Amino acid sequence: MKISVPSWAGKVEELDATEFNRLTRSNAVPLLLYIGAPWCPPCATMGPAVEAAAEVLGDQVRIVKINAATDSQLLDSLKVASVPMLVLYGVNGEELARFLGVLSVADLLCWVQASLIL
Repeated sequence: MKISVPSWAGKVEELDATEFNRLTRSNAVPLLLYIGAPWCPPCATMGPAVEAAAEVLGDQVRIVKINAATDSQLLDSLKVASVPMLVLYGVNGEELARFLGVLSVADLLCWVQASLIL
């Protein structure tokens, strides 16, 4: 029996607001949203940590990214005033945890695992 791995496993997908809203309603695994912007120096540090965390988490957590510079309406609806920000959602779309600032890969993985009790 061949086990299939989702196409998103181990990757960070960049989504727009419509795709993100659809995904939070239909996701079968926890969802980690990373919100950053190209002009944000802390985001330049956080981006690679999120990418590395995606590789480690594989198909346990789906990781998606929103560009704060292009999706201001979504940021308003999520009450995001500053970046970089992480928002963790459960399988039913409810927000489980939120973090503002920069984390190392190890700290990011600890935060996700503690929030999900993996």
